[in-house]
Amino acid sequence: PFFTGNDLFLVAVHELGHALGLEHSNDPTAIMAPFYQYMETDNFKLPNDDLQGIQKIYGPPDRIPPPTRPLPTVPPHRSIPPADPRKNDRQPKPPRPPTGDKPSYPGAKPNICDGNFNTLAILRREMFVFKDQWFWRVRNNRVMDGYPMQITYFWRGLPPSIDAVYENSEGNFVFFKGNKFWVFKDTTLQPGYPHDLITLGSGIPSHGIDSAIWWEDVGKTYFFKGDRYWRYSEEMRSMDPGYPKPITIWKGIPESPQGAFVHKENGFTYFYKGKEYWKFNNQMLRVEPGYPRSILKDFMGCDGPTDRDKDRHSPQDDVDIVIKLDNTASTVKAIAIVIPCILALCLLVLVYTVFQFKRKGTPRHILYCKRSMQEWV
Repeated sequence: PFFTGNDLFLVAVHELGHALGLEHSNDPTAIMAPFYQYMETDNFKLPNDDLQGIQKIYGPPDRIPPPTRPLPTVPPHRSIPPADPRKNDRQPKPPRPPTGDKPSYPGAKPNICDGNFNTLAILRREMFVFKDQWFWRVRNNRVMDGYPMQITYFWRGLPPSIDAVYENSEGNFVFFKGNKFWVFKDTTLQPGYPHDLITLGSGIPSHGIDSAIWWEDVGKTYFFKGDRYWRYSEEMRSMDPGYPKPITIWKGIPESPQGAFVHKENGFTYFYKGKEYWKFNNQMLRVEPGYPRSILKDFMGCDGPTDRDKDRHSPQDDVDIVIKLDNTASTVKAIAIVIPCILALCLLVLVYTVFQFKRKGTPRHILYCKRSMQEWV
């Protein structure tokens, strides 16, 4: 049988883990995995990854607690007949996803600060960045530990180098590559997928799209390709009439954007391409002034390439700055010594002059100057 919905107990354990300080786990079989998946709840045992995580925060138990004494038995007021096993109509639970080893691909792990990703999106309120067969999870301007990770470790059956991904109105993840698309419920590929792109409706380019985004405010999904875009109705499962339209309606965004996501807190839509991003005002329908900016610096916590080049290729600039600071310090030190000496010398001259005036009297040319000044006034 096929089970829908989420188990309240599993969701409660997951949220309790967050309350105790656990973040999402990189292990898709853990209760703290970022996506919900069913686990057998009869005789539930915490997965090893979650157990290690909570013990890393609070430490392992000091000792095994002593067994508690059994409670006294109370005879029942009336006899209860034993349950008939033939009446047990409880349906079996679906099995946990296979763990297995991580699929292996040739090639070294990429550095996120090199940029040039295939696409990126916000899934479950986290940024996911995809490049070739790898993906990163980014939170609070920082790449989470353990990444990049191979795409098929979370989404088995998904090919590398995807073109676009978005989270639809049902909370499912829709991945695109070429003329195909895949729908995953969390980490489980839905039956019958992948489908041909043309099944989404007439008019959409059959050879692929550049990016996709679901606008919750209008309940529509937008597909971008080159200098045009399409609007898709998730409810009707069809393209809206009157499309495609020119991408210039979204004033300021580039052609062929490689990724897009909506920031639900500030009400802006962000478009990504290359190593830059554009911040789009959903109310004014235009890009904000000062964009594009570096997505590597603002979202991934990377240093700007120009800053790294300066540090690597122009050490003499740092030397010049140090010399200027030293000269300034020397000048200030010299002034601090010379000025008090000059003031002290002037004071000595003044004292000596007053002493001479008292001893010999005021010179005649000074008295004459005094009389002349009185005549001018």
